[in-house]
Amino acid sequence: MNKTILTGASGFLGSHIIDILLEKGILVHALLRQSSSVKNLPDDCRISRVDFMTPDSMAEDFAGADVIIHAAGATSAASQEEFDRANALVTRNLLKAKEKYAQNALFIFISSQAASGPAGCGPVTDYGRSKLLGEFAVRDTENWVIVRPPAIFGSRDPASMPVMKLALRGIFVSPWINTGGFCLAYAQDIARLIAELRDYPDAAGKTLEPSYGRLFSWKDFHGILEKAAGRRILHLRIPPLLVHTAGFMSEALASLTGRTSFFCRDKCRELLAVEWPVEGGLTRRLTGWEPAIPVEEAMKRTFQWIRAQNNRIKK
Repeated sequence: MNKTILTGASGFLGSHIIDILLEKGILVHALLRQSSSVKNLPDDCRISRVDFMTPDSMAEDFAGADVIIHAAGATSAASQEEFDRANALVTRNLLKAKEKYAQNALFIFISSQAASGPAGCGPVTDYGRSKLLGEFAVRDTENWVIVRPPAIFGSRDPASMPVMKLALRGIFVSPWINTGGFCLAYAQDIARLIAELRDYPDAAGKTLEPSYGRLFSWKDFHGILEKAAGRRILHLRIPPLLVHTAGFMSEALASLTGRTSFFCRDKCRELLAVEWPVEGGLTRRLTGWEPAIPVEEAMKRTFQWIRAQNNRIKK
């Protein structure tokens, strides 16, 4: 039986990856930090609490693994140093463990389109730079695939939940930008690709950027939300200067409270960026993968999940 190591199984994308792996009958060994929640994890997977800073402590976990999927990482942090530690150093330590205890395993690194940056000209955020450092570490080894998802949406996503809930109430807020756009992907589609990469040896040594294959403007996204919600949604468009101001104020408030702000000036730079790169079909040519669920239907399913969660809370 195949054995797959999965980090980040308690997170948004990782929880979808583990579902698909288990559906395929693959033995999944989830490596979690001591502080990670297990609420999104199914009962039929093995869980180990590990110290990602100590590669040798994972020797038993890595033994017999044929695939290692590294989906863990930080999406918010107080500094570049914290991002680098969570996203680059942990990646390097996992690679060290692979080299010693599972040398022939395929290493699948879940990076981010933030590592390539707008127009593919390089990262514009601390997060993107830390993911790119992780990619550099991966490329120094053998038998790997790097996956750079764009903006992902779907069930179980805490980051997009406030936006989705507000849309269901009839309001959508976005930057006032009339040019360019961003890439999108549905979590279940991306998870399916990652779970099946073991079956496509030609993908080894490649960097994949799967998405719906087109750019979406904020106006496009507003239309998708309306169709999925089945109602009119007021579109409030915020001038770029006010977006930057909001990011600065959010950082200042977080500093006063001792918390880490997710909506920061870095995030504003990404929100205001245009012309994100669209992959020219490399993923499809190597794996045959294409989005299985149209974007409007995927958003409709996401809203259905949110409504179900709200009803469960009310009960």
